[in-house]
Amino acid sequence: MKKAILLSVLCVALALAGGGFLLYRAIDSGAITGGSAERTELIGSWHAPNGAQVTLRKDGTAEGVKIPGHFSDDERPQNPITGEGKWTLEKGRTFVDQEITVVLNTGPGKRSTIEFRIVDKGARGGIYRPISVESSSMFVFKKSY
Repeated sequence: MKKAILLSVLCVALALAGGGFLLYRAIDSGAITGGSAERTELIGSWHAPNGAQVTLRKDGTAEGVKIPGHFSDDERPQNPITGEGKWTLEKGRTFVDQEITVVLNTGPGKRSTIEFRIVDKGARGGIYRPISVESSSMFVFKKSY
């Protein structure tokens, strides 16, 4: 009887340790916490389909080329935005992808605000523009090295 109790306690302890390790790995990878990054991990040029590009600089300035302003009902990029401006990174949040806000000057007296979100920890999966609130589809930009 004592051996059965001891074996049961040992099994429970191993299960808790294994579950804790898996939870740690899921949180560390960003699978549970959402995408997040430090400013330094975002600095550089990011490219996407159709010639879209955004460059985020260390001094907080940004340049965008052909960034989709909107998406059609069938998720095609529309109203490309090109210009120069500034970018900011919000503080990291739990369970939600961290957001980057880019404000570009697109003409005399005209500005466009573009929101990007981060994929994975350290933006390893890129940054993206959400296509719509009803869809989980993303327009993903990958970093150029």
